Amino acid sequence: MIVRVGEQHFQTRHRVIDKLRITREQGLSIAVSQTDVWALLEEVDRLQLVAQAANNLEAFALHDLEEPQNVLRDALRAWKA
Repeated sequence: MIVRVGEQHFQTRHRVIDKLRITREQGLSIAVSQTDVWALLEEVDRLQLVAQAANNLEAFALHDLEEPQNVLRDALRAWKA
């Protein structure tokens, strides 16, 4: 159930991004709803999480907190959720 809901949220965020991209490519004025803005901001938040994990792989490895690839994998899973 959780995976299904996460997948739906992922699809919603990317549907908004695709809609904005198509509008931009067609040279049209971009008008978005509050829901679209929230979906886009959620995607940015999640991408920042992945970027932060990728930038800190060495720090995790140095402190033996967790295998670096596990940190990145978990961040990618969170982004996809």
